[in-house]
Amino acid sequence: MQFESIIRSFLQTVSEGKGAAFKSGQIFYGKLGKLFSGQYAEIRLGSHKLMAKLEAPLVSGKGYWFQVSYQSGEMTLKVLDKEHKSFNTMKSPLSPQLLGLRDTKLNHKFTEFLMDEQLRFTKEEVQKGARFLSTVDDAEAAMQVLKMVSKKQLPVTDSIFKSLYAITKETTPLSSSIGQLRQLLLAQETHSETAKSLLNLLENWDMTVNLLEKGGADSFGREVFLAKMKQSLSMLGLNYEAELFHNQVNKETIGTLFKPLIVKLVQENSALMNASIQEAAENLLLRMNGQHLLSISNHTFQTHLYEIPIQLGSLLKDFTIQWTGRKTDNGQFDPDYCHIMFYLDLENLNSTIVNMQVQNRIVHVLIINDWHEIKAQAQSFIPILQAGLEELNYSLSGVHFKTGDNRNKQMSRHPFSNHTSFDTGVDIRV
Repeated sequence: MQFESIIRSFLQTVSEGKGAAFKSGQIFYGKLGKLFSGQYAEIRLGSHKLMAKLEAPLVSGKGYWFQVSYQSGEMTLKVLDKEHKSFNTMKSPLSPQLLGLRDTKLNHKFTEFLMDEQLRFTKEEVQKGARFLSTVDDAEAAMQVLKMVSKKQLPVTDSIFKSLYAITKETTPLSSSIGQLRQLLLAQETHSETAKSLLNLLENWDMTVNLLEKGGADSFGREVFLAKMKQSLSMLGLNYEAELFHNQVNKETIGTLFKPLIVKLVQENSALMNASIQEAAENLLLRMNGQHLLSISNHTFQTHLYEIPIQLGSLLKDFTIQWTGRKTDNGQFDPDYCHIMFYLDLENLNSTIVNMQVQNRIVHVLIINDWHEIKAQAQSFIPILQAGLEELNYSLSGVHFKTGDNRNKQMSRHPFSNHTSFDTGVDIRV
């Protein structure tokens, strides 16, 4: 299963719960419910309802475009179109010009998408979104990105859109993209100081991997794997901005991390750097920023997404982690209740999913793979798994296997598409 499909599904299923308060100037499409005296009415947005004062009398049961304003702290809704077709059809004959857009086929599609998804944007944000759509080759993916921006209440800016769109459309493994940048840098005769530091980092990265390989002998043990993952995650420097803000990392260390060096390389735009290097560096930066933007955190749960290049034996793979978990009272991840999914593309077993659910430290494992012998071959490893979990104070309730159509159904969906509440979870893909 490709990283692109995971991200697309994530964008489609994230943050389906109730949104934050409405902001003045926002436009949305809703169905008029019950009418009350004083021009108050119940407005329905999907499964959610709100009470607001209307500026003009309307017909109960019909759908309208509304614009939000506040008077003395009270929300008032202005109707943008009284002649709109019934909400039940969910097909908009409305001209995009009502939202300040040109009357084009793409803008009609965008207007309908805003209505179908009942998203809330200001007119200015709608116009920015339309401009985004006109610059990309996949309008459907771009609209899902705009949905994500709305649900997460992110600013509608070029940098945020480009970062999320880049990670949505990306099909090349991160390890391959980093390797491509390295080859481009090596092919250039002269380098800036930043480029030299970046090349040195990549060489040290490989050297550390080789040392870990030797330390692991012929086996690939848990400690070796964890060491590789931590080393790669540390050298990527994905969270260096937050760590710097909280004084958790010094400026000298930042100069040895991958992401801050990429940021500096892009900002330099040096005459010593050719266009191919600039483009490769910019794409990598957008991709890493996109991962950061996909992280979610509130007072009850947190989700973090990482894509980490790591050496598995003789193969360089991308280790993709989506970490979602309920928070404890002190704000830490709760390991007693979680959902873990491993996406593996292995040399012999090919595409494999390991779906692990933990409830009150009781672990259930589902393995999805097309190899008909996998269940029989895995039996000898189950007692080892059980013993390892018991050492960590977990209990194994069972290991089950699925193949064929069941696998395809599971593979086609993001692991959290069945868990829109996002109570807990950890996703891992190699």
